[in-house]
Amino acid sequence: MTTRIAPVTGADDSTTIGDLLGVPALEGARVVPSGAAVTARVTALTLIDPDVPPEAGALIVCPGAPPASVPAGAVGVVCRTAPTTPLGVPALVLPADATWSAVIAALAAAVAGGRSVTETARARVALRRPLLEGRGYPGLVETASAILGMPVAVLDEYLDVLGASGLDGTQETFLDEAIVRARGHGPASIIGPFVEEGMPGVHRELINAPSGVIGVLVVWSPSALGAVELGVVGELGVASMLERAREEVRTETESRLRGDLIEELMAGEIVSRESLVRRARHLGADLSGGAVALIGKLQDPHTEGRVITDPRLVRRFLQQARAAMDLHWPRSLVDWNEGRLLALLPPTATGSGDPPRDEIEAQAFTLGKRLLGATRETVPGLALTLALSRYTPEPERLGVALDEARLALSIGERLGRVGEVVTFEETGTYKLLFQIFADRPEELISFYGQTIAPLVRYDEQYQTELVGTLATYLGHDCNLAATASTLYTHRHTVRYRLDRIAELSGLDIAKTDDREKLSLGLKAMRLLGRRVAATGAEKGTRRRAS
Repeated sequence: MTTRIAPVTGADDSTTIGDLLGVPALEGARVVPSGAAVTARVTALTLIDPDVPPEAGALIVCPGAPPASVPAGAVGVVCRTAPTTPLGVPALVLPADATWSAVIAALAAAVAGGRSVTETARARVALRRPLLEGRGYPGLVETASAILGMPVAVLDEYLDVLGASGLDGTQETFLDEAIVRARGHGPASIIGPFVEEGMPGVHRELINAPSGVIGVLVVWSPSALGAVELGVVGELGVASMLERAREEVRTETESRLRGDLIEELMAGEIVSRESLVRRARHLGADLSGGAVALIGKLQDPHTEGRVITDPRLVRRFLQQARAAMDLHWPRSLVDWNEGRLLALLPPTATGSGDPPRDEIEAQAFTLGKRLLGATRETVPGLALTLALSRYTPEPERLGVALDEARLALSIGERLGRVGEVVTFEETGTYKLLFQIFADRPEELISFYGQTIAPLVRYDEQYQTELVGTLATYLGHDCNLAATASTLYTHRHTVRYRLDRIAELSGLDIAKTDDREKLSLGLKAMRLLGRRVAATGAEKGTRRRAS
């Protein structure tokens, strides 16, 4: 429902009788006679008393019945009983449930503060309606724009537009370009440059919450805002803080419920199909057909092991991640827990039923790529690493899917795949070696020492590329010509290096068993993080070698 409000106009800050009708404490009051002019300015509030001198611009308060006539200079009467004879001035007849204490306090504040206080009070009431109706920021800016008669926008601390109303195409373009300019100063100083930039005809007001600046209000005005308009803008800021707090409470509650469900699955607790599906539906997700599990970490690619926990960056990242999922994969279950993004992606049903397994997994991989792209734009300088499980059609086995994604993420991190999408399927034999590494690391270290360690030491001592040559050769299925082409070297050089590898490792790459040991040795080396600096060729073939 759209609230219709007459825009504030005029530069005079004095209160009129019509302004007083908008004071919340006088809601429901009627004017007698009906249609009487209510434009007279009120400059004083007095009780009916025949012994005091008359005051110009006075509004007379009559606890009982109104007098037969009013003192000279009076511009109106406030009473509970309608006058029976004309008074010559309008009478504001209060509703039956109005209390004198609230009425007198409100009238005194409105008259003393002038029109700005009255309009501010009206704006406060009007801006509560969109909150109560659940219309959020779009409803707030629509109401504020109607009150002010000006275009209005609300931006968060990252200059993401939460709501805008009344903007034409030119103003929208101007706002977009101003945001781009401000973001060019870096994430630590976004709002400052935006507010400080010279923008004729554009008023900007920070939204200050107890926790700090949480956004900025933007109003297009041909001239400087007066006291009345500033009061309305101030009330919009307060309403925006209330909406932010409401969103945070709702998000925290939903996150706790999502987190409880996902944690139960990850802990291996027995969750019945019926209970799981029902609880997920209450959270807006449909897991009746199973799901692909997704786990991600937001990291600093320049500092190994540093996971991002800054609440401002996490909040911005989650906003964009959830928006991308709502757009590209609705009905999914998304949570953030202990620095990890957790999600269950149910299949999207088509007219012919659920799509095939490989199509679901391909769609999940595409979503992962989109999330990586959105992260680079949202929190530049940080990297999101994502891992995907296989599609699991049985809801009660989604704990296994989460384990697969968790294992793929761990392997991806060990392999230096920060900022990429890693799937459980592509980990191949790595997952077997990783289990050995997790349970008995000394065995993996010993196996590495018996296979690849001599090559690593030789490369480090003589600046050769035996490890890179081995990885490239295995990645090309032992094709000598393809290996030489990739390494930009002669086939005889490749053959010489292969012979040297056999001498150092005691393993003949021409033999199947020895070749498998060398291949597993390379994987063990990568999991242990003991590889030599990768050559350009090895970088290009590492994924094929896996």
